[in-house]
Amino acid sequence: MNRQDEEDRLERKRIAELADQWRSLAGALPFWTEAREGDTITLRNQFGDELLVTLHGRWAQHLAQYLGSLQKTAGCALAELLWTIGGHGDSVQIRRQARELLRAMLLEEPRPPGRRR
Repeated sequence: MNRQDEEDRLERKRIAELADQWRSLAGALPFWTEAREGDTITLRNQFGDELLVTLHGRWAQHLAQYLGSLQKTAGCALAELLWTIGGHGDSVQIRRQARELLRAMLLEEPRPPGRRR
């Protein structure tokens, strides 16, 4: 194994370790709902019985959109993508998981069943 191969192996290992950290972080997040009242946006846990955050001000809309794209499902999808990049998959799996992450972040439209890219 040459030096570049060893550096690549170590980098993939580090990415996989970070994926485990991200998986723990994302997995601990609650699912939440968003409510808007005027310029105020509140995020509550999925049952609505716990206030998570209140957003207000000129950046509230953008922050709510950002947090919405990084919700629990997207966070877990990111962890799986990082784990695959970290040496646990091939380029086909990486591309598939990247598309799944983009869909979870609501950045790509879901494909109808049976239709692949």
